[in-house]
Amino acid sequence: MQENIFYRLDPLLICAFLIGVLVASSEIGFWVKKRMARGGPDTIGKADIALILGAVLTLLALLLGFTYAMSEGRFEARRKLVIDEANAIGTTYLRAKTLPEPRSSEIQGLLRQYAALRVEIAGRMEDDPEKIREMDTRTKQLQSMLWSHAAALARENPNPVISIFLVTLNEMIDLHTKRLAAFRNRVPFPIYVVLFIVSAIALWLIGYYLGSHRQRALIVTAMLAFLVASVMWLIMDLDQPVRGAIRTSQQSLIDLNQDLSQESGEATK
Repeated sequence: MQENIFYRLDPLLICAFLIGVLVASSEIGFWVKKRMARGGPDTIGKADIALILGAVLTLLALLLGFTYAMSEGRFEARRKLVIDEANAIGTTYLRAKTLPEPRSSEIQGLLRQYAALRVEIAGRMEDDPEKIREMDTRTKQLQSMLWSHAAALARENPNPVISIFLVTLNEMIDLHTKRLAAFRNRVPFPIYVVLFIVSAIALWLIGYYLGSHRQRALIVTAMLAFLVASVMWLIMDLDQPVRGAIRTSQQSLIDLNQDLSQESGEATK
């Protein structure tokens, strides 16, 4: 996880602060224009200001769209990996039933623990680096135990069934690495910085343009600041792996864990 404190802050707080900054930028632009008007004739025409403002607003719209696409793409990647991992664990469990005993039962038991651990990880509402490392260690311990059993089977009785099981198990282990990488993959912080700067400049220019008309439009300016901050909130919320209003559904893993637990309970009756 990137150690930047920005990614640990609540997006709502960031966007509330952004609204204040944008409204203040507009007021500063309005004030600067009024001071310049008092100092003498203006060398910059209203049409020139409008042209520059239109270009900056277009740039802001493009940046917001580009950043939203990045954030939404990361969200979709995390969502797909949940389904892929649930399928991989389920397939590995089914193929474990074809293995010789007693290792078949031992592997199935470890896979049930693995599925339960993955659900526990998914249910956590924190992205603390220490907790992530702890969960990663527990996951790798189970993976090591599963691979030890599979490797022992391959040595004891090499056959196509065991080879297919090894392929599936390897895919399941790889998906953990992919999910961890997707968890850490966030929209780069410099992109957010550029977005904030362009937004502030755009609102400053709006205030400057309104100053040339000597008429405030505080409500309209505040609404525009709110809209920009709302889109920024949506981008940051989608970019949150474990927190936020829009979360990646873990239902595939939850359903798999319930099915495996139910099967285990029926087998012990």
